[in-house]
Amino acid sequence: MKSYTIGIDVGGTFTDFLVLNSEDQTQMIEKISSTPADPSIGVLNGLSLIAKKLEMETKELLENTKLIVHGTTVSTNAVLTSTGAKTALLTTKGFRDILQMRRGVRSKEHLYNNKYVAPPPLVTRDLVIGIDERTDLNGEIMKEVREEEILEAVEWFKEEEVQSVSICFMHSYANPENEQKAKELVQKHMPEAYVTISTDAAPVVRLYNRVSTVAMNAYVGPILKKYMDRLIEKLKQNGFINGELLIMQSNGGVTNPLTVSRIPASTVLSGPAAGPVSGSAFAQASGYDKAIVVDMGGTSFEASIIEDGQVAIKKEGEINRNLISLPMASIHTIGSGGGSIAWIDSGGLLRVGPQSAGASPGPACYGRGGVEPACTDANLVLGYLSPDFFLGGTMEIDINLSNQAIEKYIAQPLKMSVEEAAYGIYQISNLNMANGVKEVTIQNGYDPRDFPLVVAGGAGPIHAAMIARELGMKEIIIPTFSSVLCAVGMLASQLRHDYVKSFQKTWENTVFSDVIKVLENDRKNGTEALLSEGVIMEDQIIMVGLDMRYSGQHYEVTIEVPENEILAGNKVFVEEKFHEENERLYGFNLKGHNIEVVNVRLSCLGNYTQFSPQQIDLLGDERLVPKTERQIFDPVLRKEINSPVFDGDNMKAGAKISGPAIVEMTTTTIVVPYQFEIFLDQNGTFIMKDKIAEFEKGEELNGSNISVSHL
Repeated sequence: MKSYTIGIDVGGTFTDFLVLNSEDQTQMIEKISSTPADPSIGVLNGLSLIAKKLEMETKELLENTKLIVHGTTVSTNAVLTSTGAKTALLTTKGFRDILQMRRGVRSKEHLYNNKYVAPPPLVTRDLVIGIDERTDLNGEIMKEVREEEILEAVEWFKEEEVQSVSICFMHSYANPENEQKAKELVQKHMPEAYVTISTDAAPVVRLYNRVSTVAMNAYVGPILKKYMDRLIEKLKQNGFINGELLIMQSNGGVTNPLTVSRIPASTVLSGPAAGPVSGSAFAQASGYDKAIVVDMGGTSFEASIIEDGQVAIKKEGEINRNLISLPMASIHTIGSGGGSIAWIDSGGLLRVGPQSAGASPGPACYGRGGVEPACTDANLVLGYLSPDFFLGGTMEIDINLSNQAIEKYIAQPLKMSVEEAAYGIYQISNLNMANGVKEVTIQNGYDPRDFPLVVAGGAGPIHAAMIARELGMKEIIIPTFSSVLCAVGMLASQLRHDYVKSFQKTWENTVFSDVIKVLENDRKNGTEALLSEGVIMEDQIIMVGLDMRYSGQHYEVTIEVPENEILAGNKVFVEEKFHEENERLYGFNLKGHNIEVVNVRLSCLGNYTQFSPQQIDLLGDERLVPKTERQIFDPVLRKEINSPVFDGDNMKAGAKISGPAIVEMTTTTIVVPYQFEIFLDQNGTFIMKDKIAEFEKGEELNGSNISVSHL
C-alpha cells in the first residue's frame, strides 16, 4: 500500500511541495502560486495538483499520507504587515513605556541616523496597563497582584475590543507567581481572549527581552491559531484523518500544533528555517560539513551558515525591529527576491527592493496587473529565463511586458537601453545578496571564501555564480530540489523542544549538578513530548546550553554541549569553548578573567522525518547535447552571446558542462557564465566551480568554447 510523506512550505509568492513515496522511494516536487488572502487555499490547490499527477483524487492522496510537515509565513507576515491581533499588555507599574524605549540604543544599521524612527510597537501605549505589583530579583513577592486592579484593566480591554493579552512583570523569571495569578484572572473574565505570560515564552533576564517576546506571542497567537484551525479542518475534510501534522519552528526543528499554539512566536521564521536544514543535508552528501546556504525566493533572500553539519542557532533575533528571545536559526533576511521591484531613488540611482511585487500582481511579465519592473523581468530580458518554459511551461510569462516596464521606469529615465537597464537590475540584485551573505559571515567572524555556497530558491541559481564571485567563493552546490529547498528541509528536520531558565551565578560558583536541577522539570517535559511524538529514549538527543559572559561584558555567548559533558562536570571543556567562541565573535578572549552565567538552556531533539538525497543514473557513452540555443547576456563577458540550453531534468550523473551555458529545469534555471563549469553528481546535485582561480595561477582557460563531456 502506498504511503506518502509531504513537506509544504508556504512562501509569499509560491507554495512549495515535496512528496516522498515510501513504497518505491520516489520523490516528487511541485510549485504553485501562493494565495496570500488565505494560504490554506494554496495548500489545497497544490495537493489537488499533486493528486492529479499521481492519477488519484485528493482524498485518496491524503488518506494515504502518514505525515505532513508544514512551514508557514503567517506569523511573519502578520508582523511585517502590522496585521496581527489587537493586543494589550499588563506590566509592572512604572514600566509602561518599555516597548517604546526598547533597549535605549539605535540598531547598528541606524547608529548615526538622527532622523531614524523605529517601527511602532506591537502594543499601543493606551493598551499598556501598569499593575502595582513587585517581585525582587531573588524571587520574593514584595507586592501581590490585586484582583480589582486586573478587573479594571480587563474592563478597559473589553471596551477596546482587545483580542489578545500579554503579561510581563519585573523579575518574574525569578518567581512567576504574580504573572500566573494575573493570567488566571484575565482568562476567567476574558475567556475568548488569547492570554500569554512571559515566563511561559521566555523566562530570561532583561525586561525588554521578555516583554517584547510575550507581546509578539500575543500579537501573532490568534492569527496563527485561526490559520492552523482552518488548515486542519480543510485537511480533515479532504481525507487527512489518520496522518500526523507537524509544524516547522524558527529553531530549525519541528513540533506538533499544540506546542506551536502555546508559543506561536516560535514560528516567525517557520519557512526559512528549513532552508539551512536541507542545505546541510545536501552539503554533507557532497562531502562538506560546512556551507553557506542562500535562498532567493519570490519576495526575500535568506542567508545562513552550516558548521560541523549543524545549523547555526542564535538565542534571540528580530523581525521588523521587534526582538524575540527565542532560539532560532541564524538567518539574515533582506528584501531581494525574484519579485523585488527596481526603482530610481531621489538621487537618480538605480535600486532594487526591498519592495516586492509578490504573488499578486507579481512581476510585470506575469500579466496580472503588475506594471513596475522586477528582478524576474530583468532575468527574462537578459535571456536567463525562457518565456515558453517558466515553471516547465505551465505558467505563461510575457517578455514584451517586461521590456515595456523596464523601458518606462528604468531605461528612459536613466537614458540607457533596455538591455543595459536589465543588466543593471541584475548586478544590483547580486550585490544586495552578496552583502546579505556578509552579514552572516564577516559580521560573525567567518570568511565566506572558506565555505561552499548552497543555493536554494527558484531564482537563486540564476544569480549564484556572480554572488559567489563577488564573495570570492569558488564552489557552488545547487540541488535539483533547489527551488523547493525549504519544503525539503521540512522532511529533513528533527523534532525539537527548547527551554530556557534564568541562572545568575559566577563561573566559580557554578555547579553543574545545580544546572541539571534547574533544568530537571524542562528535561522531563521535553523527553515526554518526544516520547509522545514517537521518539524512544535511546534515540533522544539532549543538549545543554549556557549563556556566558566575562564580568562587565554586556552580551552573552551561548555555549551548547551534549548533556553528558554537564553530567560529567567537565567545566574545563565548557570554559575553553567559551573563550574560543568569544574570540571568534569579538576578536579577543580574556582567559583568567571572571566569567558569569546568566541563563541555562535545554534542547531535546529526536529524528522523525526521513528525507535523504536520491541516487540518479550515471551517464553512459551517450553524448550530452543541448535541447536548444538562445541569446543571453553573459555577466562575465558582459555581452550578448548565443548560448546552449541543456535539459537539467533529464540529465544524468557525471555530465559536465563548461560555460557559458544555461541548464533549465521545471522549477529553476542555472546560469553558467564564462569561466565557470558545472557537473552533476550521483546525488542529483549540480556542483558549479569558478575557474578564475586557475586563470589567476597562469593556466589557460578555454571558456569561450563550449565543451561538454562526462567524468
